[in-house]
Amino acid sequence: LSSDRTLFTIDLAAAAAISLKNNGGYLIKNNIVVARNLAGNYVAATVVCSHEQRKDVIFRNNEFYCTAHGARFDLTGKGLNTDGRNGLKIYKTSLAGSILSVIN
Repeated sequence: LSSDRTLFTIDLAAAAAISLKNNGGYLIKNNIVVARNLAGNYVAATVVCSHEQRKDVIFRNNEFYCTAHGARFDLTGKGLNTDGRNGLKIYKTSLAGSILSVIN
């Protein structure tokens, strides 16, 4: 039995999702960074950095990046530098038509 649940959906056809039309783009909704990686896949992670719990995580250079102190995380949430060593919570995504679901 799966305990996955949809946290929210994004209509990729809507104007609010324009930033996800291009690879490398991202938006923040419900404290989750939703991005389109350079391969064109949708990825999602918490906006709360594991370094000092600041809500400063964005998507940059095909990785999750905290603008507060420069913590860096790969697409699986693994830390890429000292400030990112505690990792980052990643969420699953699912695409059906133009509706992108972010799943916990």
